[in-house]
Amino acid sequence: MRWTVLALGLTVSLLLSGTEGGETVGVPGSDTRYETVIESKIAGQKVKLRLTGTAMRKRLFFNVYAVASYIEESSKPGSAEELVAFDVPKQLHLVMERDVAGKDVAENFRAAIRANYPEPQFQEEIRALTDYLASQTIRKGDHIWLTHVPGVGLNVILVGKAERTIRNPKFARAVWDIYFGPNNLGVEVKRGLLARL
Repeated sequence: MRWTVLALGLTVSLLLSGTEGGETVGVPGSDTRYETVIESKIAGQKVKLRLTGTAMRKRLFFNVYAVASYIEESSKPGSAEELVAFDVPKQLHLVMERDVAGKDVAENFRAAIRANYPEPQFQEEIRALTDYLASQTIRKGDHIWLTHVPGVGLNVILVGKAERTIRNPKFARAVWDIYFGPNNLGVEVKRGLLARL
């Protein structure tokens, strides 16, 4: 199997690297604010990452989650395509704006990946991700971290709950394509996540 639970000690430090009162960026329509520089522990190493932008994921007229995109501080992608392609530590930080059934979150991720990668691509990986998400209770205020771990794959943490690693770097790229790829979640989301690139 390509996924493991609590694999390789891939944990996200929730302690932000900036000094107290460091610069933050808000998300329109939300109280959520994101630090412009964070420090995460990825594959046992402390890594500084910088914010590339923030956005709000909506369904119909409702806010679903705020999202921020981070990339290793020294990396300088010049476009969405380069941001997706760079095999460096990257994170997406989702903060839920409402309660959502885990099975609905799972289905939305499945559909968003399939928009760029039709079957049979990533069948095993999508099953691992959707099984994990569907098994969770996801509430307003919950934090979800998606981490691209170079040479390993995708690490998913629903803070305070289980952690899962899906061992396929190409699948991590497929998840980033949800936000930055040809068939993404929408021009406003993509533009927001690239606003500080």
